[in-house]
Amino acid sequence: MKVTLDIPLDIEEKLLKVCEEKGITPSQFILALLEWYFLKRHRAKPLEISELLAYAKKIGEERIKNCKYSDGKFCLLESLDDIFEEESPEPLSIYKCLFCSSYVDKRREKRRESLKIDEDIIKIAKLSAKLVVELYGDRLGYRPKLKVEEDEVEKIRKLIDEW
Repeated sequence: MKVTLDIPLDIEEKLLKVCEEKGITPSQFILALLEWYFLKRHRAKPLEISELLAYAKKIGEERIKNCKYSDGKFCLLESLDDIFEEESPEPLSIYKCLFCSSYVDKRREKRRESLKIDEDIIKIAKLSAKLVVELYGDRLGYRPKLKVEEDEVEKIRKLIDEW
């Protein structure tokens, strides 16, 4: 096979200088350049694919462990569907869990439960804010429209004592 390249003059001059410095002919340089390109391209693909598969496997295993509907061996949702169709449930697969649209992370729900704020705390905060605005509103240049009554102050004290 014969390959012909039309190279602009300025690039041709730079190419010839590089070839002279390296001690090779321009045709050898082009062949080495083509060989490098195709070898790099073939080497890069398997690495990228294996890297992608390793990452997919890691995420799939994590999903199996942390899914709300998984017991580590079977998916509850799929098992229920299989029971109604009178089939035996299939064991979990890493790749099946990776692309599951019903995935719910157990850890996220635990975090949400731990961050739930008690209603009494909200009441205390609101009443305390009203009290602070009334006591220090004049210094801040703010005059509240609503006055905090004594029984509301007592409510705050009781709630704090109970808490």
